Amino acid sequence: MLDRKLCFKALVGSHNYNLQTEESDKDYKIFFYPNFDDLYEGGKFTRALVSDDEDVEYHDIRKLPNLLFKSNVNFMEVLFSEEYEVYDEALFSKLFSLREEISKINLPYFYDACFGMFLRKMKEYHRDKEKDLAKKTYKHAMSAYRILDFLERFHNNSFSSFKQAIQYDLRDSARELLLNIRNGTYAYEQLEIMIEKKINQVKLLEYKYKSFEVNNDLKGKLDLIVKESVKRALGLK
Repeated sequence: MLDRKLCFKALVGSHNYNLQTEESDKDYKIFFYPNFDDLYEGGKFTRALVSDDEDVEYHDIRKLPNLLFKSNVNFMEVLFSEEYEVYDEALFSKLFSLREEISKINLPYFYDACFGMFLRKMKEYHRDKEKDLAKKTYKHAMSAYRILDFLERFHNNSFSSFKQAIQYDLRDSARELLLNIRNGTYAYEQLEIMIEKKINQVKLLEYKYKSFEVNNDLKGKLDLIVKESVKRALGLK
């Protein structure tokens, strides 16, 4: 990555949600500009680096518009982070100024993407439950419940604040519940009843998410912002 210009670095994960524990590492996503060889060969690289205190994923900035359009919540989060290192202020300021619009760019797909993430976390939950790996099992359960809770919270604030929906205030009773899930306070049977109840609540919101139109104009704007920024970074006309 050293031969590629960086765009920005954003904190992601539990520290953004105010759900970190003493054991939580810091996770980051770094976006970079392609070099000439990337453009010529058509490659869009992703790389993960892990150290004792932080995990870092590197992503080609050209991927970001599609990831946001597909409402990948793990990438949408980079526009609402608690910690940034900005290397290209011009690009970052344009994306940041549009972040609330971007969070609603494709709400029908957003619902499906989040629910799909929930199902993956539940698959991991059942896998590690079978292996009797309680620590991992409860972490998966918390993640699964949090994703459903996020869909409900985002709906409840009328899709006006992604950050308010994803982040838990210290006084928020939902924060205590989620940390209790992670800490293994609830027996598996009780926990699964709680999750099933949450599923039923969130399924009632599907119609609302899917009543919104997809914002194709904004997708075009994001494509153009990134395209112009890549041209500028590489000194192209």
